[in-house]
Amino acid sequence: MSAQSKTWWGQELIAALESFTDYNRLMRGRSYSGDKRIRKWDINNGQITASILGNANPYYYIYEAPTYKTILSMTHLTDKQWEKIIALLSVRASFISRLLINEIPENIEEIFKQAGAHFLPQNYRDFKVSCSCPDYEVPCKHIAGVCYRLANLVDYNPLLLFEMRGISPEKLRGELLKSPLGKVLVQFHAQENKSHPPAKSYFTMPEPVSLPKTIEPSQFWRRKFSLPKQLVNYKEAAIPAIVIKKGVDYPKFWHKSGSFTEFMEEFYTRMRKNIKKNL
Repeated sequence: MSAQSKTWWGQELIAALESFTDYNRLMRGRSYSGDKRIRKWDINNGQITASILGNANPYYYIYEAPTYKTILSMTHLTDKQWEKIIALLSVRASFISRLLINEIPENIEEIFKQAGAHFLPQNYRDFKVSCSCPDYEVPCKHIAGVCYRLANLVDYNPLLLFEMRGISPEKLRGELLKSPLGKVLVQFHAQENKSHPPAKSYFTMPEPVSLPKTIEPSQFWRRKFSLPKQLVNYKEAAIPAIVIKKGVDYPKFWHKSGSFTEFMEEFYTRMRKNIKKNL
């Protein structure tokens, strides 16, 4: 079921839920994660409050589909734990750079373990849930639907997981940027932008070449003069798939597990090699 999410952190979130939750209930809850069911969705200080449309059931004299209030939150880490976690993150350039570009490093749990905590949920105690529906089992299908919606959201907004753990993305970025490594990364990024002026076009623009005065343009198609024996060397792009990289790794139309930009970068590189062979 975790394959519904596109990123490793979204898959790990669903996999964690599957490890300590009834499989059949999660399966029923998947259909409650879409816009047709979720009529209201709000996240405030790491707590999700949703209004979810239920089903009409004349057998129980319910002739109109009811709306249930569902609340979900994750256990917040203490301020001291966050201070230690941020201190550990601040001395690792790879962690800072990934987090600042809205990605979560695969080995981030190592940092949380050093602080005596864990990032992704490990058991049901990591969640606080409630639902106004009459189902006494936890999680009900409405709570499961909220969990699936959360897994889909963190695909595009991974720092939402930090908010669910008790620290806002803005505060996290601010603390990382205040660290010595964060300042160096910002300065390097600023210098890099200054050294490369903005390009007028994403594509190599054609350079006009004037024909000899003795040749008329109409003679070109009549082949009254020989074509050049050697073609002008073209300028290949410094960065493959630069236009694609302006987008996101997982656009809405992309349903594969791998990154769309990485796939296109490999495709562009492979096409470049094939073109060079045929020249």
